[in-house]
Amino acid sequence: MKTQRALSDEQERLRIEGLRVLALIIARRALNDAPTGTNRSPNRIAAARNGTRARGRSDPKGAV
Repeated sequence: MKTQRALSDEQERLRIEGLRVLALIIARRALNDAPTGTNRSPNRIAAARNGTRARGRSDPKGAV
């Protein structure tokens, strides 16, 4: 019974790890395929993730 449980736990861990890797691949591919000039800079992506606003060329110095 312990062996079966350990196998099940390991399968679940591998499944989650695989989903995480797949999500990273999809995100990277989406960023690479985005046309230029679509505000896909790393700062804007991080800001979107954090719910803040990244400063761009037209943003005043204090706006974040």
